[in-house]
Amino acid sequence: MTRVRQFFGTPYADILLALVVLAVTQVVLLRSAEDWAWATLVFTLAVALAPVLIALAGTAPVWAAVGLVVGTFLSMSLGRTNWLLMAGCCLALVRLPRRVPALTAVLTVGAVAALPMLLNAVRDRIVSLIYPNVHYELTHADGTIETRLGIAQHRFDQIWVASWPWWQSLLLVAVGIGAVAWTWFVRKEPRPRRVTGRESLAALLGDPRHQWGLDALFAVAMSSVLLIDLWRDQVADGNWWSAPGWMPWAIAYSALVLLVRRRWPVLPVVVLAVSALVTYWQSPQSWAVLVALAVALFSLAAGRTKVRWVLVSSVAVLAVLPLIAWRIRYPQMSLIFPRLKTEPVLFDFDGVLRNFTYDGLVNHKWPVSLSLLLLLPLSLGFLARLYRRNREASQREAALERAAAEQDAAQVVLTERSHIARDLHDVVAHAVNLMVIQAETGPDLIARGDQEVLAGFQRIGDAGRRALGELDRMLSALRDAEGVPDPELTPQPGLSDLQRLVKDVAHDGLAVELDVQGDTELAPAGHQLAAYRLVQEALTNVVRHAEATRVVVTLRVRADELGVEVSDNGRGFDPEVARTGGRHGLAGMRERVRIHHGTLTIDSAPGAGTTVAARIPLAAEVVR
Repeated sequence: MTRVRQFFGTPYADILLALVVLAVTQVVLLRSAEDWAWATLVFTLAVALAPVLIALAGTAPVWAAVGLVVGTFLSMSLGRTNWLLMAGCCLALVRLPRRVPALTAVLTVGAVAALPMLLNAVRDRIVSLIYPNVHYELTHADGTIETRLGIAQHRFDQIWVASWPWWQSLLLVAVGIGAVAWTWFVRKEPRPRRVTGRESLAALLGDPRHQWGLDALFAVAMSSVLLIDLWRDQVADGNWWSAPGWMPWAIAYSALVLLVRRRWPVLPVVVLAVSALVTYWQSPQSWAVLVALAVALFSLAAGRTKVRWVLVSSVAVLAVLPLIAWRIRYPQMSLIFPRLKTEPVLFDFDGVLRNFTYDGLVNHKWPVSLSLLLLLPLSLGFLARLYRRNREASQREAALERAAAEQDAAQVVLTERSHIARDLHDVVAHAVNLMVIQAETGPDLIARGDQEVLAGFQRIGDAGRRALGELDRMLSALRDAEGVPDPELTPQPGLSDLQRLVKDVAHDGLAVELDVQGDTELAPAGHQLAAYRLVQEALTNVVRHAEATRVVVTLRVRADELGVEVSDNGRGFDPEVARTGGRHGLAGMRERVRIHHGTLTIDSAPGAGTTVAARIPLAAEVVR
């Protein structure tokens, strides 16, 4: 029971509840379609998409409460009050005291309860905006104008006189104030940390754990938009009469394929392109399916699919659409729209038998200009991909710079500790020498008497105690503030750790390959550490400066030699300029190789990439 209660206090539960209410709202709207089909589109979309705000009930309850109460008021003006939106508003008010201070919570409750009453005062103007025309004119192909009723007059009169009841605002006040009293005075929960709604929204959207839920919420919301657009097109404009009855529904719910746009981004593009083509034949003025297709194209370009596959698949789909519309004929069209077979064939003015329904559909050819227009979201997706990669590269570079700065600071500390230890070593050595001298004078002291012997032993003890104290200080100098031993005394990385190093450095824009030849166990530990540090420094330089897309690390272990080579296809540099420019990394690599009597060569030029190669002899070490 505790787990269930904890679950319903998380963003997962809010997203799931928003999904359920969004789906039920579609049913509610369809039951009153005779009313909202003639309403202004923006108001209908506001009511249809208002359930999305329930997902913010726990993270941004102020925004959610205000938006949901407005959605409830507008749903009443569209002919049927959506009580689920009212329940979502109450849920946001219940969550309110846990996210904002008490005064803000009380003021928000008052504003949410008063807002529909204020809107109720100008409700006649709002209804006039929602239904600008009760009647509408239909122009036929022969030029005659027919005046038809939109929303039925009696339904319009009912909507006109309906008003927001006062007890609903009183209910909101009771729920909100009750939540504040329960949270702050009964349970006495700690005061919440002040967090803005923008920060909460960013945290919700940026959490990868909520990705699937948010994608599902977006897909269902997009299907609501398609459903409203196609239903209005069918009811108000009289389109889709020549299509099977299931087809508008299938096209509307094809937007659900956007749920998988991150994992299989090509699939939504193909499915929605087919839906857009079929929709354009029936109603060129329908726009929602084009928006869904644009979202799919943007997701394809902005995702992590290889650029060449993005270009091939998207351009192929956009090129095929006008090609199909140009080449399709009656046999294929009658398979898509079977009603064409039952339509009468009549003579035109030239005495030619024609199927006018078929002619009307074929004349709605997918224009090339529309495919070119859909290249815009594709381009925006590429810009988003570039921005993401640059941001990730900047973050990696900043992390490397921080690591380098920390490493330099640690090296300074280690160097200073080494100096301290060396000084203390001299002190300890002096004290031990005194002990040795005092011990060597022992026979002479015996001849002088017991007092001299006791004094000599006392001096030896004092010198020993001083030596022990200084030795303890020397060991303490080799530890940090927390008592952790010097990292130089801990096991160091070797050739077996190169695979993990390569994996950590590689990313989407940089491919790193590792080629190991020979038995790495033949190399002594010191040589392995030198080779590891050499590869580590070279890869760090590639990430920081080279702007490369590919790096090859080659390691050759022979009986008498250890060879290391790191090659990249980056922008390169002038080694002589780098030698005189204080490049500490290159100097460190040379020093490590020199200590082991090896050779280091750096082959690079501006625009030609860089190759760092080292040869370290092993024969003498192996023999020993």
